[in-house]
Amino acid sequence: MLNVAKAIVYREFAWFKRFLSDYVVLWVLPLLFSIGVVFLPASLSSPTAVVKNMGMLYGIEMDLKTAYSIALMFTGVINVVAVTISDVMETLFAEFRFMEVGIMILEATRFAKYITINAVLRPLIMTPLVTAYMAPLLLYLNGVEGLLEFLIVEAILMFTSVALGLYSTIFAVPLIFHTNVSRPWTITSVLTPAILAGAGTYIPIELVPRVLRLVALTTPVPETCKALYTVASKGFPQALPTFGAILAFSTALYIAVSGLLSKRAEVRVRRG
Repeated sequence: MLNVAKAIVYREFAWFKRFLSDYVVLWVLPLLFSIGVVFLPASLSSPTAVVKNMGMLYGIEMDLKTAYSIALMFTGVINVVAVTISDVMETLFAEFRFMEVGIMILEATRFAKYITINAVLRPLIMTPLVTAYMAPLLLYLNGVEGLLEFLIVEAILMFTSVALGLYSTIFAVPLIFHTNVSRPWTITSVLTPAILAGAGTYIPIELVPRVLRLVALTTPVPETCKALYTVASKGFPQALPTFGAILAFSTALYIAVSGLLSKRAEVRVRRG
């Protein structure tokens, strides 16, 4: 198990150095998006009106710094959901369909074990890499308290990404071994926006269409969003117990389901 974990960690950092320009894009675009969410509407009315409307939508009191902090934190959710789901699913697909390393993996370890390690380690590594841009901005906006906020937000996003990594394997395993799909990104390009739209990102979840809400509720992302804007409004102690309970339940469920699917897939592969 340790050797498998080392191999995954080495691969992730090698890919980070190789695709550094992609990560730079993942840092720059969220910054532009978070600025646009707050300041484009302000250009049509006024910053005060935008802050007031955001406060009414989220049901919390806020000033301009709080509004921008919320917008910034939610870009972290977007990055984590998009990168985790697409990367875990598409990399597993490539390893067992295109790169022909699946047999080598099965010779080194059990498939269920590899799936679990991959689903946990990769999000833990990728989450800090795709959300690093938030640290200096939150520190600038809120001083030392902003650094504390970043650490709490980072912990929330890392736990969420682990759950999403396990969630992704539930789709990846049947996709690899039980379908003839050759373009897995068609699945991730639909699943990711559906989760983000249904989770209440930037709008209250009560205003989201029911179909999208049902998709998002299969993940802990809606509770992640609630926890983040509670952190931004300086009320984070009340949000964490509910978030932690839902996350623990979701993670346990994903481990059970993905483990069962992985064991069945491994039996099928080893039998030929």
